[in-house]
Amino acid sequence: MSSTRSRFLQRAAIVVLAAVGAALPQIVIAQGGLAGKWIFVPERSKFSGPGALKEMTITFSEGGKGFSKAVEGVDAKGNPVKATYEVVADTKAHPVTGIPDYDSASWNNVSPTASVYTYDRRKTTVVVGTRTLGQGGKTLTYSERRVDPKGKVLSTSVLFFIKEGVDLASLAPPPGSAPPPPAPIVVPPPPPSSSPDEDAGDTALAAGNDDEAIRLFTAAIEAPMKTPRLYYDYISRGIAYIKKNQTPEAMKDFDEALKLKPEDLEARFRLAGLFVQQKQYEKAIEEYSKYLEYDKDGMDPNRAMALRLRGFSYNTLQQDVKAGADYEAACMINKQLDVCPMEAAP
Repeated sequence: MSSTRSRFLQRAAIVVLAAVGAALPQIVIAQGGLAGKWIFVPERSKFSGPGALKEMTITFSEGGKGFSKAVEGVDAKGNPVKATYEVVADTKAHPVTGIPDYDSASWNNVSPTASVYTYDRRKTTVVVGTRTLGQGGKTLTYSERRVDPKGKVLSTSVLFFIKEGVDLASLAPPPGSAPPPPAPIVVPPPPPSSSPDEDAGDTALAAGNDDEAIRLFTAAIEAPMKTPRLYYDYISRGIAYIKKNQTPEAMKDFDEALKLKPEDLEARFRLAGLFVQQKQYEKAIEEYSKYLEYDKDGMDPNRAMALRLRGFSYNTLQQDVKAGADYEAACMINKQLDVCPMEAAP
């Protein structure tokens, strides 16, 4: 991909969404760090309401698409707690058995050491939480908010676990909130071969001659002999249409590009943003969900903004609990977003 094309493709998200600031890039989540047995530490746990625990162990076993999670313990009233269910970080609801308060759960990895999850009962979210792997894989912290159907917080809890065999006294105090270092920049592969129309279209787009760019990319798209760069032709023509405020044409081009390359995160992020602009919030949610599903390793720099805008779409449709979960996930990646709580001054 030429430097000119690269600059325009990177700038397009800003043109579409008027977004300021990019999300911190993420790396593949350290899945293996969860495997094993975790022991509840009451003295480092907090509860603002009912639901306190006396003791608990959690055992993660790798298998299938995620983990098998076995929970065993005793609640504050002395009642036994025992459940086994699957934890798959695909944002989809998976059944939970053995815990009467909820019957399904969904999980989403947002960083190498953190996940966001919700527990539902009869398709209504009752718990929103985050799970954080800390101190080099020695500690596991669950921060949960129990909510009513309107999203009002009923109680909060922080459950602290240490891995079996770890000496609690040897652990350092809980770490601060400094973000992890960014992942290395990945150099894109060389561009595919191009035709004279495509090269001229690149030049016209870079010069701001959008009508000429549209004409040239249209000629390339309609040519009897297609080049390997057809996907980029749709993307580039879509950008030119956006700059001319021809949103329906741009949306059609991004959709055609995704038919050729459905896993492309950049095009799907743009298409979802256009649905937001057109106030088609249900379609925006569908596209952002596909984007997040394809971004399985959390490496795309637009991930935080995608979560923030999907949350906005949920909020507009009065699905406040889902909106809150997305905002929290976005803030775990980029604390500078406008929906994130401001940190207290030192």
